[in-house]
Amino acid sequence: AACGNGEKKATETTAASTTKAQTTTPGSSSRAKEISLADTQRIGNENFGYINIPKDWVVYNFKAQSSKTLKYSSPDKHNMLLMESNTKDTVELGPNETFDAQLLADRLYSFWGKAKNQTSLEGVKAIFASEDAFLIKVTFKNGNILYEWVFQKGDKVYNITIVGSEDMIKALRPVLEQSWGLDPNIPGK
Repeated sequence: AACGNGEKKATETTAASTTKAQTTTPGSSSRAKEISLADTQRIGNENFGYINIPKDWVVYNFKAQSSKTLKYSSPDKHNMLLMESNTKDTVELGPNETFDAQLLADRLYSFWGKAKNQTSLEGVKAIFASEDAFLIKVTFKNGNILYEWVFQKGDKVYNITIVGSEDMIKALRPVLEQSWGLDPNIPGK
C-alpha cells in the first residue's frame, strides 16, 4: 500500500496544446521552453498504447532490447521514455494477490526503494490520460528524476516512465498525461 498512502494529488487534464517550463542549459540563462503537440511525434503500438513525445526523440536500441518494453530517448540519450503493459497472465501472483494497478505500483515502489542510487522516493495518486493512476517519483544521486505512472485500462495495467532532467519532465509531463491513449491517430483517445 506504499503508493496508496500519501496525499491524493489529482491533476486536471486540459485540452491545452502547449506547456511551458523554465529550463537552464550550461552557459545560458534561464528561458521558457514550450512543448507543443505540433512539435511532437505519436509513438507506440496496440500493446503499449500511443503517446506523443518530442519529434527528435528516437527508438533506444541496445543489445538486451526486450519486446516487453518500448524505449525512446532524446538524441543525447540523457532523457528517456519507457512504455510497458501487463495482463493477468504475464504477472506472477501470490496466494492473496489480485492483479491490478495498485499491486504493480506497490511492487515498483518497493523496487525503487531498494535502488542504491536513489535519494528520494514518493508515491502519490494522480490522473494520467483521464485514468486513476499511481505516480512514483524517484530522485537519483546524479540529479536525474524518474516519474513512473501505473494505471489500468480494461484488462491491462500500463506503466509509462520518463527519466531525465527535472526541467524536461516539467515541460513534457502535461503532453504525456494528455496524449496517451489507445488511438494511434488522436492524442488522448
